Amino acid sequence: MFKVETQEGYSFDDLTSLQYGWEFSVSQLGPTEEISWATLYQTPNIGYNRFRYGSVYDQCMRSRERFLSFGLLSKDNPTTWAHDRLIPNDGLTVFPHDEDLKGVSPVGFRGNGIHFDKDFIKNLVEQVYNQPLDTLVPPPGTYMTDPDKLEVLRTELRNWRELASSGADIRPDVITQREETLVLAVINALIDEKFAEKESLVRSTRAVSQALEVIHSSELESISAMELCKHTSCSQRTLEKCFSTRFGVTPKKYVKCLRLAEVHKGLRNFEADGYDSIIELAGINGFWHMGQFAADYRRIYGELPSETKDRK
Repeated sequence: MFKVETQEGYSFDDLTSLQYGWEFSVSQLGPTEEISWATLYQTPNIGYNRFRYGSVYDQCMRSRERFLSFGLLSKDNPTTWAHDRLIPNDGLTVFPHDEDLKGVSPVGFRGNGIHFDKDFIKNLVEQVYNQPLDTLVPPPGTYMTDPDKLEVLRTELRNWRELASSGADIRPDVITQREETLVLAVINALIDEKFAEKESLVRSTRAVSQALEVIHSSELESISAMELCKHTSCSQRTLEKCFSTRFGVTPKKYVKCLRLAEVHKGLRNFEADGYDSIIELAGINGFWHMGQFAADYRRIYGELPSETKDRK
């Protein structure tokens, strides 16, 4: 079985194929500038996501329990942050299961997600390398690896895309070969003797990390700029510059986007969550001026709150 599914839309909610191997929590930080799309190439043991985003997203993500997931950005991917590190386009990411990998994806963010069924990769690796999987796959993080071996992995991903474009029924033995070759390309990249987690990656300022800790552990509507400055021991101007470099928005707008994202989720599940009105939902998330709220929401999501609520 070889299945290909492509989705596109102006909202991240339209890219459900990305949920194959990851669990996502996403907040949109700016208006949609272009259509986002995602393609899922799926076989019995592997899911390969290829994607491109048309807006800025704040993301929290982890691998689903029954998968072992890896990420590889495209060569021309724009500057991308995860936690407090700049993620290189030539780095291979191992995703965690028990905690979220937090990052910000800019407009034009593009890359690949590779998801292996745990039992499948475990059995194959032990047969080929005669070693337990845990000794070959490093802890979650982004790793620099040999450029030649990374290019082998990129070539194998292109082979999967070419396989999908053939338009004909694909024999089971061909699928099995592609599955095994992809596993070996990933493992070989990670076990290269030169690979090491690059501790010297450019880091964002300590102030941003401290501010994010406050933001994500507080009631969003109660956070003030003065409070963030106090906790980070820096001026408002400095903090705004740090946030603009990392996220493209000031701390105040970042918090507002998170609140709008909570409203957006509520509107998508309006009846199931038992809200009586949009005004109630907006108020719960700290919006009291309905005209300004509707304008801010439309700027980010391209439609009025009522249109999101009524769209099935």
